[in-house]
Amino acid sequence: MLKPARHRHLVSLCLCATAPLIWGAAWGADWRLSRQLSVNGVYTDNLSLSEEDQGSDFYVELTPGFVVSGKGGRAELDLAYSLQYLNYLSSDSGDRANHRLQGNGRVELLRERLFVDAKTTARQELIDPLGPTSGDATNRSDNLQTSYTYEISPSYYERFGRRAELTARFSNNGVFYSDEGSDSIGYDGSIELRSGPAFGTTNWALLISSEQIDYQDDEVPSDTYSDASFLLGNQLSRRWRLDATLLYEDNDYTSRDGTSGAGWELSTTWTPTPRTSLRVGVGHRYFGMTPVLDFSHRSKRSMWRASYARDVSSARGDRLDSEVFAFEDVFGDPTVPEVTAPFEVTDDTAAPTTGTYISNTFETSYTLQTRRSTLGATLGYVLREYEATAEDQSTMRARLFWSRQLSGLTRSNLTLGWSRSELDQTSVTDGSDERDEYTLDAGLSRRVGTNTRVALQYRLSSSDDITENRVTLGLVTSWSD
Repeated sequence: MLKPARHRHLVSLCLCATAPLIWGAAWGADWRLSRQLSVNGVYTDNLSLSEEDQGSDFYVELTPGFVVSGKGGRAELDLAYSLQYLNYLSSDSGDRANHRLQGNGRVELLRERLFVDAKTTARQELIDPLGPTSGDATNRSDNLQTSYTYEISPSYYERFGRRAELTARFSNNGVFYSDEGSDSIGYDGSIELRSGPAFGTTNWALLISSEQIDYQDDEVPSDTYSDASFLLGNQLSRRWRLDATLLYEDNDYTSRDGTSGAGWELSTTWTPTPRTSLRVGVGHRYFGMTPVLDFSHRSKRSMWRASYARDVSSARGDRLDSEVFAFEDVFGDPTVPEVTAPFEVTDDTAAPTTGTYISNTFETSYTLQTRRSTLGATLGYVLREYEATAEDQSTMRARLFWSRQLSGLTRSNLTLGWSRSELDQTSVTDGSDERDEYTLDAGLSRRVGTNTRVALQYRLSSSDDITENRVTLGLVTSWSD
Protein backbone atom coordinates (compact mmCIF):
# COMPACT_ATOMS: atom_id res chain seq x y z
CA MET A 1 0.00 0.00 0.00
CA LEU A 2 1.27 3.49 -0.83
CA LYS A 3 2.69 5.53 2.01
CA PRO A 4 1.00 8.84 1.11
CA ALA A 5 2.41 11.30 3.63
CA ARG A 6 5.99 10.19 3.23
CA HIS A 7 5.78 9.63 -0.52
CA ARG A 8 4.46 13.16 -1.06
CA HIS A 9 7.59 14.78 0.38
CA LEU A 10 10.36 12.34 -0.55
CA VAL A 11 11.47 14.09 -3.72
CA SER A 12 11.66 17.37 -1.79
CA LEU A 13 13.62 15.60 0.94
CA CYS A 14 16.15 14.25 -1.57
CA LEU A 15 16.56 17.66 -3.18
CA CYS A 16 17.01 19.31 0.22
CA ALA A 17 19.73 16.80 1.04
CA THR A 18 21.87 18.32 -1.71
CA ALA A 19 20.83 21.94 -1.09
CA PRO A 20 24.07 22.81 0.76
CA LEU A 21 26.04 21.55 -2.21
CA ILE A 22 23.92 23.46 -4.72
CA TRP A 23 24.49 26.59 -2.64
CA GLY A 24 28.19 25.83 -2.24
CA ALA A 25 28.69 25.15 -5.93
CA ALA A 26 27.76 28.76 -6.60
CA TRP A 27 31.11 29.81 -5.14
CA GLY A 28 32.64 30.70 -8.50
CA ALA A 29 31.58 27.46 -10.17
CA ASP A 30 31.70 26.92 -13.91
CA TRP A 31 28.06 26.01 -14.61
CA ARG A 32 26.83 23.73 -17.39
CA LEU A 33 23.08 23.28 -17.87
CA SER A 34 21.42 20.81 -20.24
CA ARG A 35 17.62 20.91 -20.66
CA GLN A 36 16.07 17.82 -22.21
CA LEU A 37 12.61 16.79 -23.39
CA SER A 38 11.12 13.70 -25.01
CA VAL A 39 7.57 13.09 -26.25
CA ASN A 40 6.57 9.53 -27.19
CA GLY A 41 3.47 7.86 -28.51
CA VAL A 42 3.45 4.19 -27.51
CA TYR A 43 1.32 1.19 -28.49
CA THR A 44 1.47 -1.99 -26.39
CA ASP A 45 -0.47 -5.23 -26.66
CA ASN A 46 -0.14 -6.07 -22.93
CA LEU A 47 -0.30 -2.94 -20.78
CA SER A 48 -0.81 -4.68 -17.43
CA LEU A 49 1.68 -7.54 -18.14
CA SER A 50 -1.05 -10.09 -17.58
CA GLU A 51 -0.99 -13.76 -18.55
CA GLU A 52 -4.71 -13.87 -19.41
CA ASP A 53 -6.15 -10.35 -19.77
CA GLN A 54 -3.65 -9.01 -22.28
CA GLY A 55 -5.30 -5.68 -22.92
CA SER A 56 -3.77 -3.41 -25.54
CA ASP A 57 -3.49 0.34 -25.10
CA PHE A 58 -2.01 3.50 -26.55
CA TYR A 59 -0.37 5.97 -24.20
CA VAL A 60 1.59 9.20 -24.33
CA GLU A 61 4.89 9.51 -22.50
CA LEU A 62 6.16 13.02 -21.69
CA THR A 63 9.59 13.29 -20.04
CA PRO A 64 11.16 16.67 -19.26
CA GLY A 65 14.49 16.75 -17.45
CA PHE A 66 17.70 18.63 -16.82
CA VAL A 67 21.36 18.09 -15.99
CA VAL A 68 23.33 20.66 -13.98
CA SER A 69 27.08 20.37 -13.49
CA GLY A 70 29.26 22.89 -11.73
CA LYS A 71 32.83 22.90 -10.45
CA GLY A 72 34.47 25.75 -8.60
CA GLY A 73 37.55 26.18 -6.51
CA ARG A 74 35.91 24.78 -3.37
CA ALA A 75 32.76 23.00 -4.55
CA GLU A 76 31.46 20.69 -7.26
CA LEU A 77 28.01 19.41 -8.18
CA ASP A 78 26.44 16.94 -10.61
CA LEU A 79 22.63 16.90 -10.57
CA ALA A 80 20.34 15.09 -13.02
CA TYR A 81 16.55 14.85 -12.81
CA SER A 82 13.68 13.75 -15.02
CA LEU A 83 9.91 13.45 -14.60
CA GLN A 84 8.24 10.71 -16.62
CA TYR A 85 4.53 11.42 -17.09
CA LEU A 86 2.41 8.62 -18.57
CA ASN A 87 -1.10 9.28 -19.89
CA TYR A 88 -2.95 6.02 -20.63
CA LEU A 89 -5.66 6.77 -23.18
CA SER A 90 -7.70 3.57 -22.88
CA SER A 91 -7.00 2.48 -19.33
CA ASP A 92 -9.31 3.33 -16.44
CA SER A 93 -6.52 3.12 -13.87
CA GLY A 94 -5.37 6.72 -14.24
CA ASP A 95 -2.10 8.34 -15.17
CA ARG A 96 1.31 7.87 -13.59
CA ALA A 97 4.29 10.09 -12.79
CA ASN A 98 7.78 8.68 -12.11
CA HIS A 99 10.63 10.69 -10.60
CA ARG A 100 14.26 9.87 -11.38
CA LEU A 101 17.08 11.73 -9.64
CA GLN A 102 20.84 11.55 -9.15
CA GLY A 103 22.67 14.24 -7.20
CA ASN A 104 26.36 14.15 -6.22
CA GLY A 105 28.25 17.02 -4.66
CA ARG A 106 31.10 18.16 -2.45
CA VAL A 107 31.85 21.40 -0.60
CA GLU A 108 35.23 22.31 0.89
CA LEU A 109 34.32 24.29 4.03
CA LEU A 110 37.88 24.61 5.35
CA ARG A 111 40.66 24.50 2.77
CA GLU A 112 42.23 21.04 2.60
CA ARG A 113 40.69 20.18 5.98
CA LEU A 114 36.90 20.06 6.25
CA PHE A 115 34.61 18.68 3.54
CA VAL A 116 30.93 17.80 3.14
CA ASP A 117 29.82 15.20 0.58
CA ALA A 118 26.21 14.49 -0.31
CA LYS A 119 24.35 12.14 -2.58
CA THR A 120 20.67 11.61 -3.34
CA THR A 121 18.73 9.31 -5.71
CA ALA A 122 15.19 8.45 -6.78
CA ARG A 123 14.45 5.52 -9.05
CA GLN A 124 11.87 2.91 -10.00
CA GLU A 125 12.40 -0.72 -9.03
CA LEU A 126 10.66 -4.08 -8.78
CA ILE A 127 8.92 -5.04 -5.56
CA ASP A 128 9.27 -8.74 -6.36
CA PRO A 129 12.33 -9.60 -8.50
CA LEU A 130 10.51 -12.70 -9.77
CA GLY A 131 7.28 -10.87 -10.58
CA PRO A 132 6.11 -9.50 -13.94
CA THR A 133 8.31 -6.85 -15.56
CA SER A 134 8.77 -5.23 -18.95
CA GLY A 135 12.27 -4.00 -18.15
CA ASP A 136 11.17 -0.38 -17.62
CA ALA A 137 8.62 1.67 -15.65
CA THR A 138 5.94 2.38 -18.27
CA ASN A 139 3.48 -0.51 -17.81
CA ARG A 140 0.53 -0.57 -15.41
CA SER A 141 1.94 -3.06 -12.93
CA ASP A 142 1.50 -3.58 -9.19
CA ASN A 143 5.11 -4.82 -9.12
CA LEU A 144 6.66 -1.35 -9.45
CA GLN A 145 7.56 1.19 -6.79
CA THR A 146 9.95 4.09 -6.27
CA SER A 147 12.87 4.07 -3.85
CA TYR A 148 14.60 7.19 -2.51
CA THR A 149 17.99 7.56 -0.86
CA TYR A 150 20.09 10.33 0.62
CA GLU A 151 23.51 10.48 2.24
CA ILE A 152 25.33 13.40 3.88
CA SER A 153 28.95 12.88 4.94
CA PRO A 154 31.10 15.53 6.62
CA SER A 155 34.78 14.59 6.85
CA TYR A 156 37.97 16.03 8.33
CA TYR A 157 41.41 15.55 6.83
CA GLU A 158 44.76 16.12 8.57
CA ARG A 159 48.28 15.57 7.26
CA PHE A 160 51.20 14.86 9.62
CA GLY A 161 54.06 16.03 7.46
CA ARG A 162 55.18 13.31 5.07
CA ARG A 163 54.60 10.50 7.53
CA ALA A 164 50.85 9.99 7.85
CA GLU A 165 47.40 11.22 6.80
CA LEU A 166 44.27 11.09 8.97
CA THR A 167 40.65 11.11 7.72
CA ALA A 168 37.66 11.15 10.07
CA ARG A 169 34.21 10.80 8.53
CA PHE A 170 30.63 10.74 9.76
CA SER A 171 27.68 9.79 7.57
CA ASN A 172 23.92 10.03 7.91
CA ASN A 173 21.85 8.25 5.28
CA GLY A 174 18.32 7.09 4.60
CA VAL A 175 16.49 4.66 2.33
CA PHE A 176 12.74 5.00 1.72
CA TYR A 177 10.18 3.07 -0.34
CA SER A 178 6.93 4.34 -1.80
CA ASP A 179 5.02 1.06 -1.31
CA GLU A 180 6.70 -2.07 0.08
CA GLY A 181 9.74 -2.27 2.34
CA SER A 182 10.83 -0.94 5.72
CA ASP A 183 12.22 2.61 5.60
CA SER A 184 15.48 3.11 7.50
CA ILE A 185 17.98 5.67 8.76
CA GLY A 186 21.69 4.89 9.08
CA TYR A 187 24.58 6.43 11.03
CA ASP A 188 28.16 5.61 10.08
CA GLY A 189 31.48 6.80 11.49
CA SER A 190 35.03 5.93 10.45
CA ILE A 191 38.65 6.87 11.14
CA GLU A 192 41.47 6.15 8.69
CA LEU A 193 45.17 6.63 9.42
CA ARG A 194 47.32 6.06 6.32
CA SER A 195 51.02 6.23 5.66
CA GLY A 196 52.50 9.22 3.85
CA PRO A 197 55.14 9.59 1.12
CA ALA A 198 57.96 9.19 3.67
CA PHE A 199 57.49 5.40 3.61
CA GLY A 200 58.34 5.17 -0.09
CA THR A 201 57.13 2.01 -1.82
CA THR A 202 55.67 0.60 1.41
CA ASN A 203 52.28 1.74 2.61
CA TRP A 204 50.15 0.92 5.64
CA ALA A 205 46.74 1.90 6.96
CA LEU A 206 44.69 1.52 10.12
CA LEU A 207 40.91 1.64 9.56
CA ILE A 208 38.13 1.67 12.18
CA SER A 209 34.43 2.00 11.33
CA SER A 210 31.03 1.54 12.96
CA GLU A 211 27.51 1.69 11.51
CA GLN A 212 24.03 1.52 13.01
CA ILE A 213 20.83 1.09 11.01
CA ASP A 214 17.47 1.92 12.58
CA TYR A 215 14.35 0.71 10.78
CA GLN A 216 11.12 2.70 10.96
CA ASP A 217 9.19 -0.50 11.61
CA ASP A 218 9.18 -0.90 15.40
CA GLU A 219 9.07 -4.70 15.06
CA VAL A 220 12.38 -4.80 13.16
CA PRO A 221 15.50 -4.64 15.39
CA SER A 222 18.40 -2.32 14.59
CA ASP A 223 21.50 -3.67 12.84
CA THR A 224 25.06 -2.73 13.81
CA TYR A 225 28.29 -3.33 11.89
CA SER A 226 31.75 -2.57 13.34
CA ASP A 227 35.22 -3.49 12.14
CA ALA A 228 38.90 -2.69 12.60
CA SER A 229 41.55 -3.55 10.03
CA PHE A 230 45.25 -3.09 9.35
CA LEU A 231 46.56 -2.95 5.78
CA LEU A 232 50.17 -3.41 4.66
CA GLY A 233 51.33 -3.18 1.06
CA ASN A 234 54.45 -2.83 -1.04
CA GLN A 235 55.09 -1.77 -4.63
CA LEU A 236 57.53 -4.54 -5.49
CA SER A 237 58.28 -3.14 -8.94
CA ARG A 238 56.74 -0.95 -11.60
CA ARG A 239 54.42 -3.83 -12.57
CA TRP A 240 53.85 -5.78 -9.36
CA ARG A 241 52.26 -4.89 -6.04
CA LEU A 242 51.49 -7.01 -2.95
CA ASP A 243 48.86 -6.18 -0.28
CA ALA A 244 47.82 -7.91 2.95
CA THR A 245 44.98 -7.14 5.37
CA LEU A 246 44.11 -8.30 8.88
CA LEU A 247 40.69 -7.43 10.29
CA TYR A 248 38.18 -8.13 13.03
CA GLU A 249 34.43 -7.63 12.64
CA ASP A 250 31.88 -7.25 15.43
CA ASN A 251 28.37 -7.22 13.93
CA ASP A 252 24.90 -7.63 15.38
CA TYR A 253 22.12 -8.54 12.94
CA THR A 254 19.58 -11.33 12.63
CA SER A 255 21.35 -14.47 11.42
CA ARG A 256 21.27 -18.25 11.75
CA ASP A 257 25.08 -18.29 12.09
CA GLY A 258 27.77 -16.17 13.72
CA THR A 259 28.08 -12.51 12.73
CA SER A 260 31.54 -11.66 14.09
CA GLY A 261 35.11 -12.88 13.82
CA ALA A 262 38.64 -12.32 12.58
CA GLY A 263 39.63 -12.30 8.92
CA TRP A 264 42.44 -11.77 6.46
CA GLU A 265 43.10 -11.03 2.78
CA LEU A 266 46.12 -11.37 0.54
CA SER A 267 46.18 -9.93 -2.98
CA THR A 268 48.58 -9.03 -5.77
CA THR A 269 48.19 -6.44 -8.51
CA TRP A 270 49.81 -6.68 -11.95
CA THR A 271 49.99 -3.50 -14.05
CA PRO A 272 51.91 -4.26 -17.25
CA THR A 273 50.86 -0.94 -18.85
CA PRO A 274 49.05 2.20 -17.64
CA ARG A 275 45.96 0.92 -19.50
CA THR A 276 45.89 -2.62 -18.06
CA SER A 277 45.45 -3.72 -14.45
CA LEU A 278 44.74 -7.11 -12.87
CA ARG A 279 44.21 -7.68 -9.15
CA VAL A 280 43.64 -11.18 -7.78
CA GLY A 281 43.50 -12.35 -4.22
CA VAL A 282 41.95 -14.56 -1.61
CA GLY A 283 40.76 -13.99 1.92
CA HIS A 284 38.67 -15.39 4.73
CA ARG A 285 36.04 -13.74 6.92
CA TYR A 286 33.58 -15.03 9.49
CA PHE A 287 31.18 -16.20 6.74
CA GLY A 288 33.75 -18.06 4.62
CA MET A 289 36.25 -17.56 1.80
CA THR A 290 36.37 -14.23 -0.06
CA PRO A 291 38.06 -14.43 -3.48
CA VAL A 292 39.01 -11.16 -5.19
CA LEU A 293 39.13 -10.30 -8.90
CA ASP A 294 39.40 -6.84 -10.47
CA PHE A 295 40.51 -6.52 -14.11
CA SER A 296 40.45 -3.66 -16.59
CA HIS A 297 42.00 -3.14 -20.00
CA ARG A 298 41.58 -0.08 -22.16
CA SER A 299 42.73 0.52 -25.70
CA LYS A 300 42.12 3.46 -27.99
CA ARG A 301 38.70 2.14 -29.04
CA SER A 302 37.75 -0.57 -26.53
CA MET A 303 37.24 -1.18 -22.82
CA TRP A 304 37.12 -4.55 -21.05
CA ARG A 305 36.29 -4.94 -17.37
CA ALA A 306 35.73 -7.93 -15.07
CA SER A 307 35.27 -8.20 -11.30
CA TYR A 308 34.22 -10.62 -8.59
CA ALA A 309 33.58 -9.87 -4.92
CA ARG A 310 32.03 -11.62 -1.91
CA ASP A 311 30.88 -9.29 0.85
CA VAL A 312 28.21 -8.55 3.46
CA SER A 313 25.38 -6.41 2.14
CA SER A 314 21.66 -5.63 2.36
CA ALA A 315 18.88 -4.24 0.20
CA ARG A 316 19.37 -0.75 1.66
CA GLY A 317 23.13 -0.95 1.15
CA ASP A 318 22.70 -1.88 -2.51
CA ARG A 319 20.38 1.08 -3.07
CA LEU A 320 22.78 3.51 -1.39
CA ASP A 321 25.62 2.30 -3.63
CA SER A 322 23.64 2.30 -6.90
CA GLU A 323 23.59 5.05 -9.53
CA VAL A 324 20.56 6.28 -11.46
CA PHE A 325 22.43 8.42 -14.00
CA ALA A 326 26.13 8.16 -14.86
CA PHE A 327 28.24 11.27 -15.34
CA GLU A 328 31.08 9.24 -16.91
CA ASP A 329 31.05 6.93 -19.94
CA VAL A 330 32.53 3.43 -20.04
CA PHE A 331 35.95 4.92 -20.82
CA GLY A 332 35.88 7.11 -17.72
CA ASP A 333 35.41 10.37 -19.64
CA PRO A 334 32.90 13.01 -18.44
CA THR A 335 29.52 12.87 -20.18
CA VAL A 336 26.08 14.46 -19.94
CA PRO A 337 23.53 11.71 -19.16
CA GLU A 338 20.43 11.52 -21.34
CA VAL A 339 17.83 11.74 -18.59
CA THR A 340 14.89 11.32 -21.00
CA ALA A 341 16.10 7.91 -22.25
CA PRO A 342 14.10 4.79 -21.24
CA PHE A 343 14.99 3.91 -17.65
CA GLU A 344 15.93 0.27 -17.19
CA VAL A 345 14.28 -1.55 -14.29
CA THR A 346 16.33 -4.69 -13.79
CA ASP A 347 15.41 -7.90 -12.03
CA ASP A 348 18.80 -8.27 -10.29
CA THR A 349 17.88 -5.83 -7.51
CA ALA A 350 17.45 -7.30 -4.05
CA ALA A 351 13.91 -7.56 -2.74
CA PRO A 352 13.12 -4.63 -0.36
CA THR A 353 13.50 -6.65 2.84
CA THR A 354 15.50 -5.87 6.00
CA GLY A 355 17.60 -9.04 5.86
CA THR A 356 21.38 -9.05 5.68
CA TYR A 357 22.93 -11.35 3.08
CA ILE A 358 26.26 -12.48 1.71
CA SER A 359 26.54 -11.04 -1.79
CA ASN A 360 28.50 -12.95 -4.45
CA THR A 361 28.82 -10.67 -7.49
CA PHE A 362 30.53 -11.26 -10.83
CA GLU A 363 30.41 -8.69 -13.64
CA THR A 364 32.17 -8.36 -16.96
CA SER A 365 31.64 -6.00 -19.89
CA TYR A 366 33.27 -5.22 -23.22
CA THR A 367 32.71 -2.16 -25.41
CA LEU A 368 34.21 -1.47 -28.83
CA GLN A 369 33.86 1.86 -30.60
CA THR A 370 34.69 2.38 -34.25
CA ARG A 371 34.23 5.42 -36.45
CA ARG A 372 30.57 4.56 -37.17
CA SER A 373 29.61 1.74 -34.78
CA THR A 374 29.46 0.81 -31.11
CA LEU A 375 29.39 -2.87 -30.14
CA GLY A 376 29.25 -4.24 -26.64
CA ALA A 377 28.37 -7.15 -24.38
CA THR A 378 27.74 -7.50 -20.65
CA LEU A 379 27.47 -10.56 -18.43
CA GLY A 380 26.59 -10.55 -14.75
CA TYR A 381 25.76 -12.95 -11.94
CA VAL A 382 24.72 -12.18 -8.38
CA LEU A 383 23.91 -14.66 -5.60
CA ARG A 384 22.48 -13.38 -2.33
CA GLU A 385 22.74 -15.81 0.59
CA TYR A 386 20.36 -14.51 3.25
CA GLU A 387 21.66 -14.91 6.80
CA ALA A 388 18.35 -15.03 8.70
CA THR A 389 16.45 -17.44 6.43
CA ALA A 390 17.12 -20.36 4.13
CA GLU A 391 16.58 -18.22 1.03
CA ASP A 392 19.09 -17.77 -1.75
CA GLN A 393 18.24 -15.25 -4.48
CA SER A 394 20.25 -15.36 -7.69
CA THR A 395 20.16 -13.56 -11.04
CA MET A 396 22.19 -14.13 -14.19
CA ARG A 397 22.05 -11.54 -16.98
CA ALA A 398 23.52 -11.27 -20.48
CA ARG A 399 23.16 -8.44 -22.96
CA LEU A 400 24.48 -7.76 -26.46
CA PHE A 401 24.09 -4.28 -27.97
CA TRP A 402 25.04 -2.69 -31.27
CA SER A 403 24.47 0.72 -32.84
CA ARG A 404 25.63 2.11 -36.17
CA GLN A 405 25.64 5.49 -37.87
CA LEU A 406 23.97 4.65 -41.19
CA SER A 407 24.39 8.17 -42.54
CA GLY A 408 25.10 11.67 -41.33
CA LEU A 409 21.55 11.93 -39.98
CA THR A 410 20.38 8.36 -39.37
CA ARG A 411 21.41 5.84 -36.71
CA SER A 412 20.24 2.29 -35.95
CA ASN A 413 20.34 0.26 -32.74
CA LEU A 414 19.81 -3.36 -31.73
CA THR A 415 19.88 -4.93 -28.25
CA LEU A 416 19.37 -8.56 -27.23
CA GLY A 417 18.94 -9.47 -23.57
CA TRP A 418 18.41 -12.51 -21.38
CA SER A 419 18.10 -12.98 -17.63
CA ARG A 420 17.26 -15.78 -15.23
CA SER A 421 16.14 -15.12 -11.65
CA GLU A 422 15.77 -17.84 -9.01
CA LEU A 423 14.62 -18.01 -5.41
CA ASP A 424 15.21 -21.35 -3.73
CA GLN A 425 12.51 -20.82 -1.07
CA THR A 426 9.45 -18.72 -1.87
CA SER A 427 8.74 -16.08 0.77
CA VAL A 428 8.01 -12.86 -1.13
CA THR A 429 6.38 -14.41 -4.19
CA ASP A 430 3.12 -16.17 -4.85
CA GLY A 431 4.20 -17.85 -8.08
CA SER A 432 7.17 -19.57 -9.56
CA ASP A 433 10.57 -19.45 -7.88
CA GLU A 434 12.31 -19.29 -11.26
CA ARG A 435 11.82 -16.90 -14.15
CA ASP A 436 13.50 -16.45 -17.53
CA GLU A 437 13.15 -13.24 -19.50
CA TYR A 438 14.11 -12.49 -23.11
CA THR A 439 14.13 -9.02 -24.67
CA LEU A 440 14.68 -7.61 -28.13
CA ASP A 441 15.00 -3.90 -28.90
CA ALA A 442 15.46 -2.54 -32.42
CA GLY A 443 15.07 0.97 -33.75
CA LEU A 444 16.01 3.82 -36.04
CA SER A 445 16.57 7.48 -35.21
CA ARG A 446 17.03 10.45 -37.52
CA ARG A 447 18.35 13.87 -36.64
CA VAL A 448 16.01 16.67 -37.74
CA GLY A 449 17.82 19.52 -36.02
CA THR A 450 21.08 20.34 -34.28
CA ASN A 451 19.91 18.76 -31.00
CA THR A 452 16.62 17.17 -32.10
CA ARG A 453 15.84 13.73 -33.44
CA VAL A 454 12.87 11.49 -34.14
CA ALA A 455 13.01 7.79 -33.26
CA LEU A 456 11.04 4.65 -34.04
CA GLN A 457 11.58 1.75 -31.65
CA TYR A 458 10.22 -1.81 -31.36
CA ARG A 459 10.49 -3.88 -28.20
CA LEU A 460 9.62 -7.51 -27.51
CA SER A 461 9.78 -8.88 -23.96
CA SER A 462 8.86 -12.41 -22.99
CA SER A 463 9.00 -14.11 -19.59
CA ASP A 464 7.24 -17.36 -18.71
CA ASP A 465 3.62 -16.89 -19.91
CA ILE A 466 3.84 -13.09 -20.27
CA THR A 467 4.66 -11.51 -23.61
CA GLU A 468 4.55 -7.87 -24.68
CA ASN A 469 5.05 -6.22 -28.05
CA ARG A 470 5.58 -2.48 -28.01
CA VAL A 471 6.06 0.18 -30.71
CA THR A 472 7.26 3.69 -29.82
CA LEU A 473 7.40 6.79 -32.02
CA GLY A 474 9.02 9.78 -30.34
CA LEU A 475 10.73 13.13 -30.52
CA VAL A 476 13.80 13.94 -28.40
CA THR A 477 15.35 17.39 -28.08
CA SER A 478 17.82 19.18 -25.85
CA TRP A 479 19.39 22.62 -25.45
CA SER A 480 22.36 23.63 -23.34
CA ASP A 481 23.88 26.72 -21.78
